[in-house]
Amino acid sequence: MHELLHPGTIAPPSSLTPEERFHALADAGANVFLTGQAGTGKTYQLREWLARHPEAAVTASTGVAALNAGGSTIHRWSGMLIGPAPGQGFADYFRELSRDSRHGIRAAFNRVRNAERLVIDEISMMPGRLLDYLDYHCRAIRDDQEPFGGIQVIATGDAGQLPPVRTNSSRDFDWFFDSKAWESAGFRAIELTTIRRQEDQAFARALGKFRLGEIDRETTALLKPRVSMFPDRGLTRLLTHNAAVDKWNALCLAELPGTERIHQAETWGPSSQVEFLTKNLLTPATLRLKVGSRVMFTVNRPDSGFVNGQTGIVADLRGSGITVETHGGRIDVEPFTWLFDPGDRSAGAFKQYPIRLANGVTIHKAQGLSLDAAFIDIRAAREPGQAYVALSRVRSLAGLHLKDWPRGIFVSQRALDFQAACRADLITTSLP
Repeated sequence: MHELLHPGTIAPPSSLTPEERFHALADAGANVFLTGQAGTGKTYQLREWLARHPEAAVTASTGVAALNAGGSTIHRWSGMLIGPAPGQGFADYFRELSRDSRHGIRAAFNRVRNAERLVIDEISMMPGRLLDYLDYHCRAIRDDQEPFGGIQVIATGDAGQLPPVRTNSSRDFDWFFDSKAWESAGFRAIELTTIRRQEDQAFARALGKFRLGEIDRETTALLKPRVSMFPDRGLTRLLTHNAAVDKWNALCLAELPGTERIHQAETWGPSSQVEFLTKNLLTPATLRLKVGSRVMFTVNRPDSGFVNGQTGIVADLRGSGITVETHGGRIDVEPFTWLFDPGDRSAGAFKQYPIRLANGVTIHKAQGLSLDAAFIDIRAAREPGQAYVALSRVRSLAGLHLKDWPRGIFVSQRALDFQAACRADLITTSLP
């Protein structure tokens, strides 16, 4: 384990573990970037820190990531909405927002004005220009020219995973680390390198090489035999596109005997908030099931016997209830309510059974999941990190099943250069 740094930053003592360094720096008020490949415990460490700092605002770069993190999007929290249009000046856009009388924007400005600590999860998917605007936005609202208006920022993510969306395929990705805001804020980057999701060290090493696009003989020898010509139809399939997922789930459901049961989500509150929940939750608004359906749980409820990403088979659909058979036994599933803003009683709400058909899931929506087994089709994976995200969801080599051996893996050279440059700037000295 080691620390990643930017030029001119100062690292804590090397005697501390990366986890201890993260907590020490974050507690001291530093701007910190907590990184590491999939399964190294970034989310766990962040939750440990948040337990001691409940006043911190929790946000993420996308709706899916925000719901996984238990917070809101950075766009909503800050009131910057989608951000300035291409070519639009930051000052002009800020004046537009300042004149907007909508309650949501006024409340967001107050949140920024009163904030002390801000978490941005999955920052790799946040465009650099948007991060620059957020910096400007916070400085302007707080009338403070310190980075982000003096708000401490804890960013988490991995540049080796999913990148920001780009609208022009001929251009490189607008990475967060290329922004002026990133440079001026002096983020102290801590990398976790102990893989906790995969116990098999050979498999973990192979995934690490996949992340870097280094498919050498050792990696090929280990992973290529996982190509499955005739996979178990019960395996969850990770696919690149929503249309393929919907088609596969519908086909598997239609092939089951018996009557289809439909459970429609209950929603209430502002329509825009309900629309956000409906679009970004892993749980569908219209849940179609039959006895025998393979399903996946979509929330963590260890007290009820299941966790997010765990799969099972629908064993009973009597009345309005749903019983799922898992390796640990039968579970009577109760509806769960997601809130757009847990701190606001009038916020939008989405109430549904916390499960979804598990025959197919998109790779984007699988980010953050841990799966015992999956059948993965990455032939159409064209985004940097997409193939790695898919493979790293699986806990063991035995649970990995590939549709085909890829002819190439897409990675971002800019992301690789960023990680290499950070490692080259390793310095050891005292804590602030």
